[in-house]
Amino acid sequence: MAGDPAEHVYGDPGAFFRRWRVHGLVREFHDRLGRTAREQVGRDPEPSVGVIDSQSVKADAVVHHSSRGFDGGKVINGRKRHAVVDTLGLLGVPSGL
Repeated sequence: MAGDPAEHVYGDPGAFFRRWRVHGLVREFHDRLGRTAREQVGRDPEPSVGVIDSQSVKADAVVHHSSRGFDGGKVINGRKRHAVVDTLGLLGVPSGL
């Protein structure tokens, strides 16, 4: 019996997530949790305002130089990632994506 005992009992640990993603359940879980969190603090279940922000992330030496850049303001050699959040700071996904 080689390998991880949990994998022997449960199979591939990533299989559930892959199936959920293929069937759209990850997006469904995200949306339901967001609506529930907004309702619990007395807000409308659908977000009305979004804020777009970016973050510079250091890239390791193994990341190819063609996918890296330099942020002169923060003096970071790496990548930029962008996020959309609502007024509660919950991660959002722009409609149409």
